[in-house]
Amino acid sequence: MLGRHAQEAGVRFSFNSPVVAIRTHGGQVSGVETADGTVFPADRVVSNAHGIGTCLELLPALPRQARRRLTRLPLQSPGVCAYLAVRGRLQPPYLQFRLPRDGALCRLRVAPGVLAPHQEQDVWQPMRLIAPMGHAEAERLGESGQEDYLDRVLAESWWREDLSEYRVLQRRTPAGWARRHRLYRQSMNPVMTARFMRAGRLAHRSPYVRGLYLAGSSTHPGQWVSFCAISGILVADLLVKDRM
Repeated sequence: MLGRHAQEAGVRFSFNSPVVAIRTHGGQVSGVETADGTVFPADRVVSNAHGIGTCLELLPALPRQARRRLTRLPLQSPGVCAYLAVRGRLQPPYLQFRLPRDGALCRLRVAPGVLAPHQEQDVWQPMRLIAPMGHAEAERLGESGQEDYLDRVLAESWWREDLSEYRVLQRRTPAGWARRHRLYRQSMNPVMTARFMRAGRLAHRSPYVRGLYLAGSSTHPGQWVSFCAISGILVADLLVKDRM
């Protein structure tokens, strides 16, 4: 519905057209260039791609100090995830955490079916299995190592003790997330260190070039879906204010 209203208002959508560069002239945004070489003129650009990736990979130039600061920010990996279809008498809680005794990182089982105990038990129900990875570890392992790590998590028995059957529908690793969502160095945002939070996350209005606005997980607020939506609203407010 939102897309239809946007089209009726004159918005033109171009899907499957990844942006490879944000064009600028005299410190002002002048357009974007897509992978097929098409240039779309624009005096305002809103990027919901990785904020650091937008600045370091899409802008033609950054002040040296800004580039050094952004490059040094520690990055947070999206970890691995398996989307499952399961059968069984699911036991609460809805969110089940597991901290392995060998010092490995915490795991999480998300079982929405727990919230509908009246549902028949012989039907397929959704479930997710999630495990974090350090960003440096994910880069060191590479894609095949990330897949092996997810295999080891799936091989653990704790998350399927109340299941009679399960199927793996989709697998997600940092490398896979990066391809699908064009993540910067297979990361979802900078690590939320105390120092970074005190200094402030990436600004919605770019301080490096006029007309560039950032939304999404690298901004504030921005982590998780609801906060990303709020960041978009904040950007829209800035756009309206700047054009008045």
